[in-house]
Order: sequence, then structure tokens, then C-alpha cells
Amino acid sequence: MNILIIDDQKFVREAIKADLIESTFEHDFKTFEAEDANQGIEAIVAIEGNIDLLILDLKMDHCDGMEVINFLSEHPSYADIPLAVISSSDKRTLALVGSIASSLKLNLVGVFEKPINMDFILAEAARLQRQHDHEMVVKSPENVSDYDINQLLDDEQVLLCFQPQVDMKSNSIIGFEVLARMYDENGYIYPDTFLPLIDKAGLNVDFTKIIVAKAFKFWAYEKTLSSYTLSINVTAEDLGCDNLIDYIIRHKQAHAGIKLTLELTESQAIINQASVLNSIARLIINDIGISLDDFGKSYSTYERLDIIPFNEIKIDRSFVCDIDTNEQHHLIVESTIALAKKMSVSVVAEGIETENVLNILAELGCDIAQGYVYSPPIEGRYLTAWVNRYVHKDIAANVH
Repeated sequence: MNILIIDDQKFVREAIKADLIESTFEHDFKTFEAEDANQGIEAIVAIEGNIDLLILDLKMDHCDGMEVINFLSEHPSYADIPLAVISSSDKRTLALVGSIASSLKLNLVGVFEKPINMDFILAEAARLQRQHDHEMVVKSPENVSDYDINQLLDDEQVLLCFQPQVDMKSNSIIGFEVLARMYDENGYIYPDTFLPLIDKAGLNVDFTKIIVAKAFKFWAYEKTLSSYTLSINVTAEDLGCDNLIDYIIRHKQAHAGIKLTLELTESQAIINQASVLNSIARLIINDIGISLDDFGKSYSTYERLDIIPFNEIKIDRSFVCDIDTNEQHHLIVESTIALAKKMSVSVVAEGIETENVLNILAELGCDIAQGYVYSPPIEGRYLTAWVNRYVHKDIAANVH
């Protein structure tokens, strides 16, 4: 396992190497060292990016760690290097740097306050690698221009995956969020690749119709899933389209037994216009639930609380995933749950990856949990088998 340590203090580098020798992880560690950002960048190039873990100090003499972070982001061939940022800076600064690294699409293991625990960092790196191994093969975003998005939609080259949502008190499955993937002869294509193309082509509504039709058809066919809520993402643009609202309502009326929730994303600003509120009213009248997705992330969150009649708040994963280490995020999640309780609406926390985060959310009174701690998104053809395994496992646990 190749590990590059970039830190201007020799005793820190020596301490990290000593911790690696004493580590409980069974690896042959080969370490490389650099005293500053420039040396670190030279080492990355010299090793040709063959690095299994990059440990980067933020505050160094002459140049800081942000230079390395910017270098990684500007060179796609190095952006996948697992990055662990370490520093003695205050927690707000650490959180800011973590946010920047994530926004730059770097392979961030975490941002860790000195003194560090190498076993913990190695465990996080291993967990992220396992998570990456479970993900489906994705065509390179560099080939985005190769996609004929109109043809893919015409051929309905859309695959539905489902991520479970679990009641935190009973540990029972209550529903699934629908997550779309597209595919061509080269493999699967993820949303961060195809959604911008759909938006650019003005095909958002057409795409949502395909998702709705496929989801209802699948749920109606798989009778064993009928008791679970089906959650589908919609945008502000979708809400402004009467034709789409009619389309959704017709499907709901044709399948009255299916419990449907629409997750309203905050990726776009909602203009307080009569047509949008009229659409929401029509959906609610037809027994379709409304969830505020990505809550707290952007676009006038509290204005949405004031104007939209909803029955669920979904806290964005960026606040949830690290509440065991990020005090600010812990406070944001805690206050959001408290607010939801006062408003008598349910709270879903998404992006839960560890038991520790799950336990904290339970203590805070969160209602519903979603994330890799239960399962990554599951392709439709495997969903019934997964549900059966989960239910039988839960029954066995209760018996014992």
C-alpha cells in the first residue's frame, strides 16, 4: 500500500510512519514523504499517481495544502487518489476545506484534527474503497459529449434503482427512493453525467415521465412491494408543468393502492407562483405526499416551509454523514429534527454510512433513515430478494 505523507514537520511524518508499523491493518506499507506542497506535487507526478492514500497537512511553511488540493482537482488522472487532510486548524476551517475538496469531486477520505488516529483513517479509507467497489461501472464523464441523450430517452435506456428507507424505531422498511441510472452499450451512466445533458436539452419533464411510468409499472407488478412507499424526485420545473401533474395523478388514480411521495429537490429556486402551488394542491388532494428534499442546502429553505404544505422533511446528506465528528452539522441536524417535531412532520435523514451516525440520529429523534448503512441503491431485479433477506434477518433478530 503506497502512502504519501506531505507535512512540513519531520516528527509528524515519523509519528505517522511509526503508527503504520504498529497498525492493526495487515498491509505492506510503502511510504513516501514530502516537506511542502511543491515537493508533494512532484512526488505525485514521479509516482504517476500510484498512491493508495495521500496524507496532506494544511498549514505548512512556504506553501499550504490547498495548493495540492487544487493540483489534484486540475488533473483528473490524480483526482481519484484517496485524500486524508490533517491539520491543527479550528473545526470551522476543517469543515470548509472538507466542503471544498468534496465540491471539487476529489476522493476525500476525511478531514482530521491533529493529533490523528492512523487506524481510524485507514479504516475510513478501506470503507470508502469497499463502497466504491459496490458501485456500478460508470462510463467516464470525459466522454459526456459522446452521449445522444435524445436517443437514450427515445429508447428509454433508463434503469431504476431503489434505496430503502427504514423506520428508526421499529427497524422496519417503510419505503424506497427511486434513483435513476441510464445505460448504453458501454455500461451504466450516473446522474451527475446525464442530468446536465437532460437539462441542457430541455427534456426534464420527459425524463420524469419515464421515471414515473417505469416506477409505477414495477411497483404494480411486484405485489410483495405494494405496502412500501414509493418516493420519486421532482423539480421546480416539473411542478410548473400541468401536463406532467396530470400524468402523475392519472398513474396514482390507476394504482390507488400504491403509496406515492414526491421528493421536491432544492436544486432550483421555486417561484411563489399560482401554478406551482396549484400543482402541489392537486397532488395532495390526490393522496400524493410531498417531501422537502435536500433540506437546508439552498434556495430559501424557510420560505419553502412557509408556502409549501408538506408532510416530510429530508435532511441533506452533506449535513448527516459526519454528525459524529462535525459539531456544526450535528447542531443543524438536531435543530431541524426539533423543528420538524414542532411542525408534526416526519424527518428522513439520508446519507447514513455508519452505525455511529445512525445511533446519534436515533438519540435525536429522527424518524426515518436512509443510506449505505442499510444498502446502496438496489437494481430493480434484485429488490425483492433483498427485501426478503432483510425481513427474515429482522425477524430472526427479534426472535433471539
